[in-house]
Amino acid sequence: MSRWKAFAIHFCISLAVFLVLLAIIVFIWYPGILFGVDGGWNGLRIIIGVDLVLGPLLTLIVFKTGKPSLKFDLSCIATFQILCLLAGTWIVYGERPLALILAYDTIYALAAQEFELYERDITFIDDYPGSSPKMIYVELPEDEVSAEILYIRSQFIDDPLFVQTELFKPMPTDDYDILSIFRREDAVRSTVTEELLARLDEDCVLTKFISTRISGYVCFDPRENQLTRFYDNQYIREEETD
Repeated sequence: MSRWKAFAIHFCISLAVFLVLLAIIVFIWYPGILFGVDGGWNGLRIIIGVDLVLGPLLTLIVFKTGKPSLKFDLSCIATFQILCLLAGTWIVYGERPLALILAYDTIYALAAQEFELYERDITFIDDYPGSSPKMIYVELPEDEVSAEILYIRSQFIDDPLFVQTELFKPMPTDDYDILSIFRREDAVRSTVTEELLARLDEDCVLTKFISTRISGYVCFDPRENQLTRFYDNQYIREEETD
C-alpha cells in the first residue's frame, strides 16, 4: 500500500467521524442561527484541524510499507488523534447553550458555566419542555415601572435577571402570549437604525441578544418559536452610542 492510499483511507475515516460530529453540533448542540453566532463554528475549527488535517497528514508523513515500527507509529497517531478529538468535542459540548432566556429586553444564550458562575444548579433545565437549548422567559410584574425597577435592582446587586431561576417560565407556544412577553420590542426597535428596520421580516419580533462570544440583535419568530436572524451592533442608532 502506498502512503497516499493510506492517507486517503485515513482521511475518509476521519471525514466520516467529522460528518457525524458536524450533524450533532449543528442540529443538536447549536441549532439554527446559534451555530454561526454562539461559538459552534469556532469550536468546529478545532475539530477540523485535528480530525481532517493533522491525523491524515501524520499518516502521510510516517507511512512506509515494510517499516518495522509502522504499526506502533500508526497506533500512536490514532491515539493522539482520538484524544485531541475528544478534547475538542468536550470543549464544544461544554460551551453549548443550555437555555435561551428572555430577560426584560434581551435574550441571553447561557451555557453551563454561566449558571455555575452565579452558583445556580443547572439540573433545573431538565424541568422545562422541549429540546436544548430550552426557551425560557423571566416573568416580570405587569406594571412597567415595577418591571423596570426589578431590572435595575438586579444590576445593582449583581444578581441579573437571566439567572434568577425562581422567575423562570417556559416560553409559551401561543402567538398572543409570546408577543405579550416581548413587551419591550418597541423600545428595542427605537435603538436601531432605519436601515435595519427596513430589512426586518414581517414576522420578526426584534430583541437584543447577548452570549459569551457576541452581542447584537435577533429576530424571534413567534410561529416557529425560534431565533431566525442575527444582526450585529453596527445597527445601533448613533445617539445610543454617545
